[in-house]
Amino acid sequence: MISTTARAAAVTSGLAVTSVTSARRSTRTGRGDATRRDAGKRRGIGDILDDEFNSDGKKKERKSKGKRAGDGGAQFDRAASTSGADGERWIKVGNVSELEEKPIKALVLANGNFCMVKYGTMVFITACNSTAYQYPLIDGDLFEGPSGAAIRVPLDGTEYDLATGEVITWCPQNNMMRKFLGGLKKAATPVPLPVYPTKINDDGDVFTYFV
Repeated sequence: MISTTARAAAVTSGLAVTSVTSARRSTRTGRGDATRRDAGKRRGIGDILDDEFNSDGKKKERKSKGKRAGDGGAQFDRAASTSGADGERWIKVGNVSELEEKPIKALVLANGNFCMVKYGTMVFITACNSTAYQYPLIDGDLFEGPSGAAIRVPLDGTEYDLATGEVITWCPQNNMMRKFLGGLKKAATPVPLPVYPTKINDDGDVFTYFV
């Protein structure tokens, strides 16, 4: 026979475990929701200044994060098998049909946030934010650059080649806001945009992998 005291202790213990488990689930869910909300979120000048300067007004020092992979695009009609020796590293991130209404889509993946971009008959996978001010590229301006598809950051005007990630124009000072932002980055070394290999199969599924 289990005493009344022992039963009460067991119930209390069970409630405590349930409470802790629920709290952990709530924390994980909250983090996931925050990650989804932050994907493609626009940044204001206050956010940028906070990133650029310490509380004492001194400019922060930053290390380059220009890691990128070549051959960053794939054509719609270029069927590519994901089987074979390197098949396991390719992961599906979307379908070209998702880019019909808007040519840029934010991707929230387990290893970070990225963008899937369509230009003409090409699809590219890039980092989610620009390299100068970490501004979301979800509303970037697509155009024909010197070597093909390119994207322009709405905030600071920096331009990147979508296939290679190379910087075409770095923080041009061509309006009042950009004069200020360009002045902050005048001495900075241009940082390429991380781009990633892309494949598209016959069904229009888009695949990439991260080096």
